Amino acid sequence: MSDAARPGGGAIRAPAARPGWVRRGQRLALKLADLRAVRARRGFDGLRGRYYDTLWTEAARDVGASVTALPGGIHEIRRGALRTFVRRSELMLDSALAERLMADKTLTYRLFAEMGLNLPEHQDFSLSDMRPAAELLSRHPAGIVVKPATGTGGGRGVTTGIRDTVSLGRAARYAASFNARLLAEPQITGHNYRLLYLDGQLIDAVRRDPPMVTGDGRTDIAGLIRAENARRKAGAPVLALSPLIIDRDCLNTLAAAGHTPRSVPRGGERLDVKTAINENAAPQNHHVTGEVHPDIAAQGARIARGLGIRLAGLDLFSADIAADPATAAPVFGEINVAPGLHHHHLTAAPPEGPATASCVLAYLLDRKEGVMTL
Repeated sequence: MSDAARPGGGAIRAPAARPGWVRRGQRLALKLADLRAVRARRGFDGLRGRYYDTLWTEAARDVGASVTALPGGIHEIRRGALRTFVRRSELMLDSALAERLMADKTLTYRLFAEMGLNLPEHQDFSLSDMRPAAELLSRHPAGIVVKPATGTGGGRGVTTGIRDTVSLGRAARYAASFNARLLAEPQITGHNYRLLYLDGQLIDAVRRDPPMVTGDGRTDIAGLIRAENARRKAGAPVLALSPLIIDRDCLNTLAAAGHTPRSVPRGGERLDVKTAINENAAPQNHHVTGEVHPDIAAQGARIARGLGIRLAGLDLFSADIAADPATAAPVFGEINVAPGLHHHHLTAAPPEGPATASCVLAYLLDRKEGVMTL
């Protein structure tokens, strides 16, 4: 096995391959360790269901329609002879195959590259051959990210802030417990944005900041996270639809700031506790639709239309969403089919215009798209 040269001297050696039975045992151990996180997320199922029940009830009222809750979290929405069915953020627009294809991050990057988009450098790899990831790390010693290449969402299996091969091996084994195909890419700087398109029209954009807690001078970070999860689960008001999980991403983020879960922040100190933004809460989400540079908005529309995704959540990184993309060079991450509409409702302040779900529902019924006529 060859070494990958580290810029400035030295070398990074890919973690040694382990026998198959060892790898299988490690993946099983990681899955068992993840059971606590699974139980924590399932503890929010009731809140998530109630939230979307309210969301669609209010959206139906806004457009003069009626709504009936059906088993399985499905809502039947009627206006005159028109009828549509929704399930949380799933609409009668995009196919299950389209969702599956766009969930494959490697395929998405290939399609983005064919469209001439600015992408992060990335490497496919597996536990049986870690060399591509180790070589990427050697080129980006400031840190890389490892994630499953497909089969997950919501940040599951993702580890950020990887700066050495020990962390790389640990992150790869964690990601492989979700999917054998793995993806490594550099840690990208800049803000994380979600642009929401409906049939190629930009209908909302939010800046999504990392999850954070605020110190009280007495409670350690683990305790602050427990208190934050209790507030979230109480749902009064609804702040988030998932808990904060102390996982490897959390540990790496804290370590980079010189902390551990047992550290006690100063009173009033605001501290990012994860780098992946999927588990953030309403105070960390900000509407920026009016700030999006026209060329970025147009480029996003071209992507959504080109890939044939009707309701598309386009994720990108940029230091400034208002800057000319010719100079700011935003980096495109992924495109989500049936993206979570709650990201556009659970925000620090309400949007200036109509609520996103109401806009979507009005579009469906007014244009007779994704509906039945009975």
